[in-house]
Amino acid sequence: MASILLLDDDKSLREVLDVTLSEQQHTIHQASTIQQASTVATNEIIDLAFVDLRLGSENGLDFLRWLQDQSIDLPVIIITAYADSQSAVQAMKLGAKDYIAKPFDVDELLLLVQRHLEHSRLAEENKWLKSQIKSHFGSLIGESDKMQEVFQLVRRIAPTNIHVLLTGESGTGKELIARAIHEHSPRSDNPLMIVNCGGLPESLVESELFGYRRGAFTGADRAKKGLLEKADQGTFFLDEVGELKPGTQVKLLRCIQDGSFIPLGGTELIHTNLRFLAATNRDIEQDVADGRFREDLFYRLSGVIIHIPPLRERGDDIFLLAEHFLQKFCRQQNKSLLGLSRQSKQKLKNYHYPGNIRELETILARAVALETGQHITPSSLIIYEQPLTGQTSAREKVFTQDISLDEYLEQEDRDILLSALERTGGHKGQAAQLVGLSFRQFRYRLNKYLIASKGE
Repeated sequence: MASILLLDDDKSLREVLDVTLSEQQHTIHQASTIQQASTVATNEIIDLAFVDLRLGSENGLDFLRWLQDQSIDLPVIIITAYADSQSAVQAMKLGAKDYIAKPFDVDELLLLVQRHLEHSRLAEENKWLKSQIKSHFGSLIGESDKMQEVFQLVRRIAPTNIHVLLTGESGTGKELIARAIHEHSPRSDNPLMIVNCGGLPESLVESELFGYRRGAFTGADRAKKGLLEKADQGTFFLDEVGELKPGTQVKLLRCIQDGSFIPLGGTELIHTNLRFLAATNRDIEQDVADGRFREDLFYRLSGVIIHIPPLRERGDDIFLLAEHFLQKFCRQQNKSLLGLSRQSKQKLKNYHYPGNIRELETILARAVALETGQHITPSSLIIYEQPLTGQTSAREKVFTQDISLDEYLEQEDRDILLSALERTGGHKGQAAQLVGLSFRQFRYRLNKYLIASKGE
């Protein structure tokens, strides 16, 4: 099944072709002028086009020239009622794939369609396979120059035991890079221990990292191995390492230097063989200069520093990642969307992504839930832009502690429900289907946020 454009000023011929091709389960778009055809080619994803050379006062060759000017890769079959080989050759030079002369046999037409669609499919598969080789490194995705440099550096340092510091904004994929380093290292059969240093209460950091002996503190009724000991022979990833308190930094430094530490309440040294990876979204060198992070620990961790670029600096990687997330959420939500419309791609391209890849993933999850057509449209891409001057966004309030993370997530949840209700005219049952919830789940959330709605 394909999407086919018919550009011909002969309405009767368009109707015949429409019926013939629709019987083969193809979706047909009709146009009688180049302007109409250009609008279709701009707004829809077209797999194949039939273009008549003679369009009243217009010429089908002008449509081919327009496709070239717009860099739209659309396979075109020229239709001509004239034995005009010169025009056919000219059309081929302008990018046409084939031609067919009127009057033509229906079976010949269908065979031509089948052959070119199959050729396009194989070409797309080949293009995809080549892109996979270039743009994928394990679970990492990116073909921009900056990400290719990151991939190359990861390939070079992964087989070694050197410690690595990953820097970059929140949401850029530092944990994925750490996983790739571990998976391509000789330690891949051993544990990868991931610790979010900013997510552990200060009172628990040392006991979790180093473990403790019975009686080390009130409630320690038995000994417990620390995460460092559990990860022996593997890789230890310290996410948000810049959040570690000075006392913990001192003890961690000793473990990195000589592979040993003393559990809380213990007296004996525990020895481990670990490779350390660390990540931070802070300006860690400024923290060192300001005395917030130990200089000796920084030098131990930064055997190699890999900076992960923000999404806004990665060009068309945005589209690669968006298509990846689209497929992921289509599987999760049992949908079969075909892709992103051109306007949607432009909207994604124009955004600045303060939340980077993590934010793009959330945008696509919402879009798949809300979209009712075959392609993601701009109205389904709900993007929370920066606030007007003098206003503070929910995201900013989280970081200034005006609201909690739970309150921020509730606001986002409420906005999604409101958008779904708006698109369905306030109909709860239809809105529930849009966002992938059961009716009862949707009604519960409506009541929770006191959102008024229509019937079921």
